[in-house]
Amino acid sequence: MEKQKRISRKIFFRWTAGLILGIVVWIWQRITIFQIERENRMEFRHGQDIVLGISYFGKYYIFRAENSVRAFSTICTHAGCRIGKGRANSLQCNCHGSQFDGETGKPIKGPAIRTLQELECRFDAKSGQWIIKFPSQNRHV
Repeated sequence: MEKQKRISRKIFFRWTAGLILGIVVWIWQRITIFQIERENRMEFRHGQDIVLGISYFGKYYIFRAENSVRAFSTICTHAGCRIGKGRANSLQCNCHGSQFDGETGKPIKGPAIRTLQELECRFDAKSGQWIIKFPSQNRHV
């Protein structure tokens, strides 16, 4: 008859702590994914009184020209920082100094080289409001 190997208390607690940590990380990841998907399904509505130029709303901004209205994400395409208002019709990332043209979302000054993500922006004649919508994303963090 062979003796059964017993694990030490130290190894037992290491395995238990690892398992608990893994479960906590998994739960945190699921909550994060749920929050991102929930935010991306949201619609933001604005009345017809959007001013000419840039109107900044935190997660996105709206650029209104004489004949068009466009919306862009305020996530910098370089490192993912939030961009803020710059001078005139430009926006600037405070992390690394990238600057973007407000009308097109194209970078004016690096290190960012990609254009800001354009969002769905449409006018709903029934409600008389502009509707801004983030695109559906199936990416998992």
